[in-house]
Amino acid sequence: MIASPVSQNVVSWAQSEQTLTTTIHIVQENETLEQIAIQYNVNVDAIIRINNIHDALSVKVGQQLFIPLTPPAQTASGFQHIVQLGDTLKSIAARYDVPIERLIEINHIVHPKRLYIGQHLEVDTAEIQSSSYGYYTVQNTDTAAQIAARFGMTLSELIALNQLPHSAIIFAGQKLLVRNGTDPSTLPYPLMNLRLNPMPPKQGQSVSIQFTTSVEMNEVEGKFLERPLIPMLENNTYYAIGAVHSFTNAGVYSLTLRFLTKDNERIQYELRFWVDDAGYGSEAINVPSDRANLLEPSLVQDELNRVAALMSGFNPKRYFNSLMIVPSSGQVTSYYGTRRSYNGSPYNTFHGGTDFGGNVGSAVTAPADGIVVLAEPLLVRGNAVIIDHGWGVYTGYWHLSEINVQVGQEVQKGTLLGLLGSTGLVTGAHLHWEMWVQGVQVDPMQWVQQPFP
Repeated sequence: MIASPVSQNVVSWAQSEQTLTTTIHIVQENETLEQIAIQYNVNVDAIIRINNIHDALSVKVGQQLFIPLTPPAQTASGFQHIVQLGDTLKSIAARYDVPIERLIEINHIVHPKRLYIGQHLEVDTAEIQSSSYGYYTVQNTDTAAQIAARFGMTLSELIALNQLPHSAIIFAGQKLLVRNGTDPSTLPYPLMNLRLNPMPPKQGQSVSIQFTTSVEMNEVEGKFLERPLIPMLENNTYYAIGAVHSFTNAGVYSLTLRFLTKDNERIQYELRFWVDDAGYGSEAINVPSDRANLLEPSLVQDELNRVAALMSGFNPKRYFNSLMIVPSSGQVTSYYGTRRSYNGSPYNTFHGGTDFGGNVGSAVTAPADGIVVLAEPLLVRGNAVIIDHGWGVYTGYWHLSEINVQVGQEVQKGTLLGLLGSTGLVTGAHLHWEMWVQGVQVDPMQWVQQPFP
């Protein structure tokens, strides 16, 4: 595993006109898709797609999974290393035993301290020193992935150094070049472990952030994409949740953590990473003439201001745990993030939640524990309910025909909140399910597939 000893989604090698091959992995006890992805240096999403997995938590011991393998991107003089969590130019140079100056030169690096997760760096194999590597003889029960993990390498690195076939087929008695010594990559003091999931994130996603420190702290605070981040300490681990706005441009952004130790020492750590474009589509909505008045800009903005104020707070008590459930049994009719035009207007807004179709009167239930902070009719959103799940996480339920909870009420996962309807700015009966994290509208369906915190 490259970089620090943390669990992470590893960025897959670039696929420029390369033939995708596969291998088969047998799921072992206590293995997760994320761990399997790390082992083969592929993205979890790639494994999910090729195996048509609907529930990432449903893989079973003994299950056979196809693993898409793509060779490391070859360059004129070597191969490409993809920057991982905790990587620095010094650690990458030490890993391959190449001069830092050579890495800077062939990659045209202007700011050596401004690497970002997912960045591709060319490694000149002609510069690799043989003293950092030795030969290992393949045994009967070995697989390439197991050997790579044993010697602290990625499967892609092992394939590149030994010019193995893309399928990583090896045989007993074969001699493979492997790394000697231990992984030089470390996280800076006072961080001991740091995990971000998913990484890299896409527009509209929430990011789970977990870390531990080597000493006790008086204060820990941070920023994620320049928005305040409040890490919470539970069982000696700090947890925080970052949010990527749907209109965030693809590019390099940062997570900043600031520490104040018990000895009043102030330390700041910045991690740079890439945000991917989510590829959202577009929708043209035609609002009936009898409801077109609800598009009046000042009316829309006034209501949004009130909702945003309610859904941008931070409750230090956490109610949610692990996966959420969908609030409706209806079919999804519109997904989060699509760029929208109303009655011919420009596509300068986006769909801030997920819509579920269904019959008027169908049950709408709480996806997780929380406390009700709004339960009343609104003009644009119709009959509405908002739940505070703690730690800056809120969910909203619009267009209900009936409200069955009241402000201040604590609800549990599965509690009846109301009934599906067609109140407010709608073209037909449906439930609009919305989620805000740290004051940002994000995709709620991610929370049905990925456990938080």
